[in-house]
Amino acid sequence: MQKPPRLGFALLLLALLAACARRETPVELGNRTQVLHQNIGAEPQDLDPHLMQTNAHFNVLMALYEGLTGYDPKDLHPVPGVAERWDISPDGLVYTFHLRADAQWSNGDPVTAHDFEFSVRRILSPKLGSPYAHYFDIVRGAEDFHAGRRADFAQVGVHARDDRTLRVELRQPAPYLLFLLGGFAWMPVHRATVESRGAFDTPYSGWTRPGVLVGNGPFVLSEWRNGDEIVVKKNPRYWGARSVRLQEIHFHLIENADTEERSFRSGLLHLTEFVPASKLATYAESAPEQLQVTPFFSTYLYEFNLARPPFNDPRVRRAFSLALDRAQLAASQPQQHLLPATGLVPPGTDDYRFAGPHALRFDPAEARRLLGEAGYPDGKGFPAVDMHFDTSARHQLFAEVLQQMWQRNLGVRINLANAEGRVFHAERVERKYDLARGGWVGDYLDPHAFLSVHLTGGGQNVAGYANPEFDRLVRAALDQLEKPARHALYRQAEDALMRDLPILPLFHYTSTHLVNPAVRGRYPNLLDYHPYQSMWLEAK
Repeated sequence: MQKPPRLGFALLLLALLAACARRETPVELGNRTQVLHQNIGAEPQDLDPHLMQTNAHFNVLMALYEGLTGYDPKDLHPVPGVAERWDISPDGLVYTFHLRADAQWSNGDPVTAHDFEFSVRRILSPKLGSPYAHYFDIVRGAEDFHAGRRADFAQVGVHARDDRTLRVELRQPAPYLLFLLGGFAWMPVHRATVESRGAFDTPYSGWTRPGVLVGNGPFVLSEWRNGDEIVVKKNPRYWGARSVRLQEIHFHLIENADTEERSFRSGLLHLTEFVPASKLATYAESAPEQLQVTPFFSTYLYEFNLARPPFNDPRVRRAFSLALDRAQLAASQPQQHLLPATGLVPPGTDDYRFAGPHALRFDPAEARRLLGEAGYPDGKGFPAVDMHFDTSARHQLFAEVLQQMWQRNLGVRINLANAEGRVFHAERVERKYDLARGGWVGDYLDPHAFLSVHLTGGGQNVAGYANPEFDRLVRAALDQLEKPARHALYRQAEDALMRDLPILPLFHYTSTHLVNPAVRGRYPNLLDYHPYQSMWLEAK
């Protein structure tokens, strides 16, 4: 007679079957609980909006802070933020902002006009060393205050008339001001929190760490695990909290694009920062609904160190530029739809298009002649030079193509030097390089967003370019109220920049992301800005 199976064996079998069952992925769990998993690549050095480093880091800042204005999620036109409304004088020189009565910091303090006045004074302080102080050059007295020519901040055109009224006075009209006010440079910081860690203009003092940071955005900082992720949770004190559907955002810090893609495929990520070049065709063919390729208001470039030989010689810089076939470089990644650069400013910006005698071109014979004239015939005697870039398969690929072109067309050998993102960005700012990868993403749709970066002494003018003629043309353009006259001056300025070549523009690129279909309320746009107030998760 057969004995019945023992109960212990049955329980063990059930346990084994349960262990073999597929576990819910973070993405699936997030879809149920409104927890978004997004990769932002390299880890930020800080979460201080006045010291932001890369466009990807702006994602975290948009979650933690809010400016006077915000962005419509579909086309990014300015919408009310902390300011519920504003008045503009007939001459366009005075803006009066009326702040919401219910705007609060995450600790319950009211957000006031005085907070914005304090934050402007902070970013303009030379001691802080913000690379974005030039964004305030349009404000009356701001440039002189930042340069130390004026010591009294009361002479700067940003004044809190009372707790809920802020007056901004401009030196010249700036039709893009309302857009700028939603960006990182104009984001307010909580004075008591900043000063709890030292002087208000001490950089990297530690006030942006979990448990310390006080923000005014739709989310609050919960965790920051170095090298792993930054976690933010919904802010119940945010004035628009009722309309915020996401409960948490996990900003992952994966630098390797292949690892990032595998994480997306295995259900660890809803959103990627990049897509490996080798995977673009695969997704375009097999999962086009997950691949998002969008024109991007940006320029990929390299920066010369103008203080070091051999790139302190403009003939060498010109030779390196003429030796590059940008069309071939762009064609090396056909799925990315790259546009070869003829200048710095992306074409079609506010109907602007650069044309001038120094527009970028491919002319290897002239490149060799100039290099010989500089003392390096056929590349002989050219010193050892390192080309620095942050760790990424994409940056590595482009660097290798450039290396081969210079070897073939100039006879020079360039060494490739990659570094982890945070290290690379710190060394780049300190100019510890010969030739370094750079790039610029415009913060508003106007040529000024690109050209103003290279004004003498600008915080993002990493190459150290200084040209009074260029400075005069860029500033004079802002005085022109008519677009054709303003664009004519911008073209002259850009031609001077391309003549001197402190930078090496290569192409205008697209933003490429993998996006899980459950992500809703996120719309493609030129600046790749995506307000989290409008996003939610909904699995099909």
